[in-house]
Amino acid sequence: MIANVVSITFTDQLGDSTEIVHQPGGSLMEAAVEHEVPGIEAQCYGAGVCGTCHVYAEPDWFEATGSKSDWEQAMLDALPLSRPHSRLSCQIVLSDRIDGARFIIPERQESLE
Repeated sequence: MIANVVSITFTDQLGDSTEIVHQPGGSLMEAAVEHEVPGIEAQCYGAGVCGTCHVYAEPDWFEATGSKSDWEQAMLDALPLSRPHSRLSCQIVLSDRIDGARFIIPERQESLE
């Protein structure tokens, strides 16, 4: 592993995976958009009001993503494909804490705008 980078893997509903390597800082969503990860739409580009950066954290990595705010949980509760390990990737800080993490992209993104 190269120093000062974080490796993250996104897997879609067909099982196709995209691994990105990015410097820490900013959000997981920003890194996914920069690396053109399929399925991360980010229509509000991080304002947290659309729900189109929804991901499922794999259970072993969920705690490492940090705590959901009440506001984020309310947003997720409104998404039809939300699950217990759902997160808005715009609310996950890209840091060493999630180096090696795996996320699953829902079969579709639902906009709340």
